[in-house]
Amino acid sequence: MRSLKNLNIRKSIEKNKLVYSEDWLEKFGTITLYLFFSWGFLMPFLVYFNPYRDYSKTGIEFYLLFIFSLYCAFTIYRKATEKCLTKIVSKYNVEENKLLINQYCEKKGFEKHKNSGNLIIYKSLNYLAINPRFQTSRIFILDKNDIYLTMIKENQKLNIPVLFSQISLKRDIKNLCQTTK
Repeated sequence: MRSLKNLNIRKSIEKNKLVYSEDWLEKFGTITLYLFFSWGFLMPFLVYFNPYRDYSKTGIEFYLLFIFSLYCAFTIYRKATEKCLTKIVSKYNVEENKLLINQYCEKKGFEKHKNSGNLIIYKSLNYLAINPRFQTSRIFILDKNDIYLTMIKENQKLNIPVLFSQISLKRDIKNLCQTTK
């Protein structure tokens, strides 16, 4: 799991994003990811609008490049919003929310990493991970009737953000906290 050194829960809730100390390697990885995927976003446009290209030989590969460009743009967006917390208003108090989240995550087979105070962290192995050290962490911060959640991932070289799983996690937790016991 990525090091969440000096995680400040109060500031995280106030700023609506995770506030913790990042090491230089994580910052370097973020900059590298932005540069790589920005290049991936711009390259299809440069290839397609090349003034020396023969337009009579335009095939489907040029249009597939634009799909790749959209993927790169979405990855950049998700990396920029990776630490942003999603707020879910529950009708239960902190203890009941903690119980619901623990039951949900255990049912899904996630491994409990931390469950203290108002912070709950569950992790699971990344798909196609070579090393079991590379995991996806689901971070829940509980405050009164509110649940703040986000997902972060640790990979081999670049910490590519969680692209689609966070949407389903948010939907599941929201449904769980809105239904009656």
